[in-house]
Amino acid sequence: MLKVFILFVLLIAGIALGPMIAGHQGYVLIQTDNWNIETSVTGLVIILIISLLIILAVEWLLRRLFRTGARTRGWFTGRKRRRAQRHTQSALMKLAEGDHKQVEKLLSKDADHADVPVANYLLAAEAAQQRGDEIRANQHLERASELSDKEMIPVEITRARIQLARNEDHAARHSIDRLLEVAPRHPEVLRLAEQAYIRTGAWGHCWIFYLQCRKRRYAVKSNVLHCNSRPGSV
Repeated sequence: MLKVFILFVLLIAGIALGPMIAGHQGYVLIQTDNWNIETSVTGLVIILIISLLIILAVEWLLRRLFRTGARTRGWFTGRKRRRAQRHTQSALMKLAEGDHKQVEKLLSKDADHADVPVANYLLAAEAAQQRGDEIRANQHLERASELSDKEMIPVEITRARIQLARNEDHAARHSIDRLLEVAPRHPEVLRLAEQAYIRTGAWGHCWIFYLQCRKRRYAVKSNVLHCNSRPGSV
């Protein structure tokens, strides 16, 4: 921009000074229906230079305003992110203390600005469930589901874990059956599947599950060994 401005000034200066040096300054006439504007070439050059300076000043001012706005937005966003990090760290300490009410409160506060918002909402859902607040647990779980576009396994594992904690055994089994389709070797999925099959009396599924675990060399609880002694209900 500076180079263009310098070239423009030199060009205008040449146009203005040339006639003056030659002794023929001349004049410029701008005529419209209602107005006739007459000025010297030098006067026109001065007007053009002032107009260019005004345009450059306005452009500089707008650029500074937009840059300041971006910095301000960045400052507010960074402040929220730092606050979310502090809340997450405090929540981990409260989790060690067993204070589930504070854990849920701290994890859900500014969770959208946390490093991993989905993890914050999932842990907040489990903390809410631990203190018996099913409504808040469902809200956090749904928010985590909204934020987790592609990686749904952690959300569904948490959902199944909460369903088992509420003794919603058949709903948990349905969730786990879906998880086994996409993550059949996930250790936590296998652990939850064992619980759900035993609770729902799905001994046929339980025995098949045990054989699959033996084949894949996964450890299971000893009570699964007795699945084949029960009726083959599903």
